[in-house]
Amino acid sequence: MDVLEIGPGSGFTAFRLARQVRRMTLVDVSSNALEDVRAHLGQIPNLDFVCADLSLPGLVARVGQEFDVAFGLDVFEYVVDPGACLKNLAAVLRPGGQLFLSYPNVPPPVGDGVTYFSCQQDLDQLLDKAGFARWEIFAVRLRPFATEVYRALHEWPLRLYRRLRGSNRGSRPQIYERTWAFQQRQKFSRLKVPVHAFWAFLGQAMRLGGDVFVGDPELNGNMRHQLVIRAWK
Repeated sequence: MDVLEIGPGSGFTAFRLARQVRRMTLVDVSSNALEDVRAHLGQIPNLDFVCADLSLPGLVARVGQEFDVAFGLDVFEYVVDPGACLKNLAAVLRPGGQLFLSYPNVPPPVGDGVTYFSCQQDLDQLLDKAGFARWEIFAVRLRPFATEVYRALHEWPLRLYRRLRGSNRGSRPQIYERTWAFQQRQKFSRLKVPVHAFWAFLGQAMRLGGDVFVGDPELNGNMRHQLVIRAWK
């Protein structure tokens, strides 16, 4: 199938998925971030790269094709006009095509994005206006054992490191090319082997308690979760 990814970040997901699909297009609002991904993944023959703002109309013309699937991981919260974004994504999907979005629906100052919804009805209305035929929205959270492992091995060390280097949130919405991680990418590229080894270890440690995640379709009015949106055109 043909796949569209919005906000590819470092390109890790695209690198893994490209070998399993017919063609994959990466869309990012940042030309610098997109060129960085192209520099690393440009040799993969079935990858395309498009610079576009999903809050502006005209995505169809920019990408020049339709897709079976469009997805974005932890990027929807940074889109300044979620209604326009959803319309763009619906427009580039083939009939029956699927949209998959996962993002933290958390308002600032806890969240660092600009898009969040206090009630599901608002999100339902935007999906309906965008032209989707049906959809489901549910929360995803870590199970208790995985939560404690992740907190101890990832969150606490990361918070300590950020405190030591005096990091700050900066302006919103967050732009990937302005993040500390992007700006320091060359310095830390030589550490990619131990970093990936640590992530592999962390993933296995979190699985020692069984399934890592649980999906919960019953939001009960509480939208402050890692949300998943699955919508069909």
